[in-house]
Amino acid sequence: MFVPFRKKISIAFALTALFVCLLVPLCFAVEAPRNPNSAKECAICHYRWIDTFFVDGRGSDLVEYQAVPVAAEAEICFSCHDGSVVDSRVRIFNDRRHKINKPPPPGMKIPKEFPLDKNGNMQCATCHTAHGVSSEMGIEKTIFLRFSNENSAMCIMCHSDKAGGPANGNHPINSTALTIPKELLAAGAVEGSKKNQVICETCHSVHGSDNENFLVASAKESGLCMVCHTEQALVKGTEHDLRITAAQSKNKKGKTTAQSGVCSSCHLVHGGGKKVLWARNSESGLADGVTLCIECHSEKGVANKKLVANHSHPVDLAPSEKGLATSLPLYDKKGNKKKKGFMTCQTCHDPHRWNHKGQPGTGKNIEGDSRNSFLRLENSPSPKLCADCHISQAPVARTDHDLLIAGPDSKNKQGQSPEESGVCGVCHLVHGGDKDFLWGRGLSRGKWLTEDLCLSCHVSYGPGFKKIIKKNSHPLDITPAQANLSTTLPLYNSEAKKDKKGIITCQTCHDLHRWNHKGEPGMGKNVEGDSQNSFLRLPNSPNPELCTDCHKDQSLLVKTDHDMLVTAPQSSNLLNQNPKQSGPCGACHAVHNAVHPLFLWAREFEDGDGILDEMCNSCHWREGCAKDKIPQTAFHPRDKLVTNIGRDKIDRPNFFPMWDRNSGKSVQVGDVACASCHNVHQWNPRHFEAGTEENLEGTASDSFLRPQTFDMVCKDCHGFDALFRFKYYHDSKKRGKPGR
Repeated sequence: MFVPFRKKISIAFALTALFVCLLVPLCFAVEAPRNPNSAKECAICHYRWIDTFFVDGRGSDLVEYQAVPVAAEAEICFSCHDGSVVDSRVRIFNDRRHKINKPPPPGMKIPKEFPLDKNGNMQCATCHTAHGVSSEMGIEKTIFLRFSNENSAMCIMCHSDKAGGPANGNHPINSTALTIPKELLAAGAVEGSKKNQVICETCHSVHGSDNENFLVASAKESGLCMVCHTEQALVKGTEHDLRITAAQSKNKKGKTTAQSGVCSSCHLVHGGGKKVLWARNSESGLADGVTLCIECHSEKGVANKKLVANHSHPVDLAPSEKGLATSLPLYDKKGNKKKKGFMTCQTCHDPHRWNHKGQPGTGKNIEGDSRNSFLRLENSPSPKLCADCHISQAPVARTDHDLLIAGPDSKNKQGQSPEESGVCGVCHLVHGGDKDFLWGRGLSRGKWLTEDLCLSCHVSYGPGFKKIIKKNSHPLDITPAQANLSTTLPLYNSEAKKDKKGIITCQTCHDLHRWNHKGEPGMGKNVEGDSQNSFLRLPNSPNPELCTDCHKDQSLLVKTDHDMLVTAPQSSNLLNQNPKQSGPCGACHAVHNAVHPLFLWAREFEDGDGILDEMCNSCHWREGCAKDKIPQTAFHPRDKLVTNIGRDKIDRPNFFPMWDRNSGKSVQVGDVACASCHNVHQWNPRHFEAGTEENLEGTASDSFLRPQTFDMVCKDCHGFDALFRFKYYHDSKKRGKPGR
């Protein structure tokens, strides 16, 4: 029978009044209670607190006495918190809350201050008590807890294994490094006593969560992680999202990415490794940053198609050890960022960003290149990543050695085009290159590696086929000392290492990464070089600094009448270069592909009495650039053989060279040639200095004559008449009977 609520009250009141009247006579006969009767208040919830139990320490006819305090079961709480008040509807009477009616997990030590029920199960009253509520500021956060839970202190009393931060394999707490997003706070996240302080309740809501593990937001697909870690969220949909590239792989808790979420393939919020909360297996070996990568990028790893080959960019090396500096992150041996640390995989790679722009992944497993591949900086078309350390090599971009310009269809040995490999990857492979210079092109090893490197392009089938080095070029594979020369330019050994006692190679004169000696940027198109650029280490025009670094005696030609920049700036050599383009030396000599091996001659040969005279007459003839300086008589009488024995040492002042008429080889008995009397590189034999940039009229004491010429070979035949014949050698009327 349904009884209205008001009628229930009337009946109860009448019965109570009757009960009191019946007991009044007995009050004077029974001893007063030693404690105020608790039945009206505490016993509403705690029958154990009725005097029979609490004072007398005995049971009743209805309930046995319990000597050991235990927590009440949850039903006593739900008798009030049954949804009749707001907090009960959402935050308490909810299926996804802290576990009750179950014992603590194995291994968890529950402090004695937190009672369990009679069956050893956790209940609401394990954490909560209706008594002794803290009166400290912020009581609204205490919510009848047995202890203050400021900054999740009470959570940690039981869940001590979830504290301690990364050192214990757990997500940091009490950290303020990141901003707690507003949307997370709106979802129920709680920050600590400090702004943005992460505590347990920042991620977990003990009451009222609709998500797994009573999280404030679902961790499925790592959604909760990505709310805060926005930069790392870019890993989603990339090759490092193992749902795409290794869907069946499992972390060390035995869960696939589909089960654990994108982030948990590599990181565990609780139970991870000490370094970056690592979720996989190995944490030993090389520096942590390398080891973590190698765990997947190994033959037994999930990325076994992307192995770090034996010959790869060095790691565990400080850039400063090589005289380099970088803005990229460096790490110590424990994997922590350190300005003066070492290079690791993460120095160049950001494992969470497919490309430097932070664009989202495609959701497909695609082949990367120098424009993505988790590189921190772009490396194509501009080699910003490589150049961050290797700044002196950066000027190669947009020059003729940038195959994006000079050979866009060529491929390195990994089959990548210059667009895919980037400027540097055309020749060097960061992973999988040759052991020497991480070389990335086909290489035919000969005796000298430096030349082999150049010939991987400068051959008939290479991208540099228009610039093939043929015969009649500057000698290589010799030491300057073999020619009684010295140099400040680099010399190399057979392994292409700089060696002061090494040989002259291509790289002695050429810096392959700098179009000109100033390191100015390239023009972005394939241009014809000259002596002012062409990757020369030193300029060779207007001052031939490169040539004269070795050939110092010839440097005196500069600004004299034989410097065509002064006397014939419009003339050209056989390479169609004017003196400005060729430089003073290149007007007559071609370093590469000369027309004749003798002196690497770069001009025409005109009629003369022997090859040496033919060289001189390439200018000194009626149509030559020195047509105003044609001698009336140019030749010594033929077949009047002369010997220079005793005068054949180039380092002596009486040096008087002789050459074979046909081959131009040096001999001790032969015909007198122009160059026997003239040193074409020195205007005045008494002054070891360059010219004045004036076109001077010469005399018998300068005019490129050799020292003491008048006192040399001439007098052997002509005696005291030698001086006269010497002075008027080119005047057929004055010198005597002409030779021809």
